[in-house]
Amino acid sequence: MGEVTGDVASGTKVPDLPAEEIREAIAQCDWPRATALLARHQHELVTALDQIDRATMSREPWLDLLLAQRALLAELRHARNEVTDALERLSADHRGARAWLRELA
Repeated sequence: MGEVTGDVASGTKVPDLPAEEIREAIAQCDWPRATALLARHQHELVTALDQIDRATMSREPWLDLLLAQRALLAELRHARNEVTDALERLSADHRGARAWLRELA
């Protein structure tokens, strides 16, 4: 967690995205932990970007990080959409059950 990878030639330190830890925290509904992991990654990212020489840096490790961030974001969006769909089904089922109960009364 919080490891850095880097381009030794340019001295660039690229923060490692703690994707697995974030996934675990979300799976356990540990939202404070997931939030803290994301906040720490953001802090490490800002710190690293402040320390690099953009003129001489290798872009490949940064692009790898960007791809990893985008992949995690896509997973989170997909999960959010699944939750939204499940809530809509639950609401429809609830409305149906209430209508059925009204008919019985």
